[in-house]
Amino acid sequence: MSYKLDLRKSVANCFGQLSTNEILRVFKNKPISRRTIYRVLKDCQEGKEPENKKIPGRPSKLTARTTKSLLSSAKNKIGQSTRRLSRKFGISKSTVHRILKKNNICYHKCKQPPKYTPRQLEIIPKCCRALRDKHFANGKFIILDDESYFTFAHNELNGNYTDNIEATPDDVKDAGDAKFEPKVLVWLAISSKGVSAPLIRPNGGQAINSDTYISQCLPKLKQFIENHHARDEIMFWPNLASSHYAKKTLNWLTEQNIPFVPKEDNPPNIPQARPIEDFWSVLKCKVYEKGWEAQNEQQLMGRIERKLTEMDVSVCQNMILNVRSILRKIEDNGPLSVI
Repeated sequence: MSYKLDLRKSVANCFGQLSTNEILRVFKNKPISRRTIYRVLKDCQEGKEPENKKIPGRPSKLTARTTKSLLSSAKNKIGQSTRRLSRKFGISKSTVHRILKKNNICYHKCKQPPKYTPRQLEIIPKCCRALRDKHFANGKFIILDDESYFTFAHNELNGNYTDNIEATPDDVKDAGDAKFEPKVLVWLAISSKGVSAPLIRPNGGQAINSDTYISQCLPKLKQFIENHHARDEIMFWPNLASSHYAKKTLNWLTEQNIPFVPKEDNPPNIPQARPIEDFWSVLKCKVYEKGWEAQNEQQLMGRIERKLTEMDVSVCQNMILNVRSILRKIEDNGPLSVI
């Protein structure tokens, strides 16, 4: 830049007239470093003219401001297309991947939504309309819960709607005859105000049953509501797992005065409208970033707990804010319209 060259020339003009300490004092509040001043003075001693030296390495295709905009567009976004980003910023897909990798931002590939039966295609729009009009109206806070499984290594982060994880440590490979690979089950609830205390425990392939759900998960849900939504109108939106709609589960929720979406109004098979599915993808990206692998279950559970404490509340806020608009799209055009 010309102004930097002008500063160097100004330093060179002071050479021989002022001492080094005086020159440093003169340029103390100027945008030029002490190291550069010493380098210019050394060049003057050797009889060299000040010049802008060529910066080594590949020149950046984006300015700092544009790069920041690109990172903002990709950070914590599930299913964001690198092809779309490359067109938006006028660069190649490989450049987008390189910038994201350099800044430790995982790219989430968007997987196709699940297949639907004719019956599901018929009832899903009606259920989405009921959710918007009856259960989520008047600015109610939406609370979702779900469980997911973490294994020792996550070799392929596919993003939405899948938990494609492989265990690779030698002690796991040598276990050959084990029916289930070692994994950790994580349950939690989220809303636009944050994340509940999680249930994290080793799991041998067993799903959460209604007894476990009532004794270990729902008390954490109640505590989360008391801590973050004591004066708010809320609506609890569980998925359609059998433990979530067991008779004793519904009785517990009713006794604790926790309003929930009734089963007949809960649309089946729409993970693209439930932001907690995206939350798992973001969390797994953080847990397994830079190829991290666990050596045992305790190490993995500790890592998950630490990464949960580092999660930014804005991630949940941005996800929950889109729920109503996604439901409206499904209501109008069906679940296949939202990918």
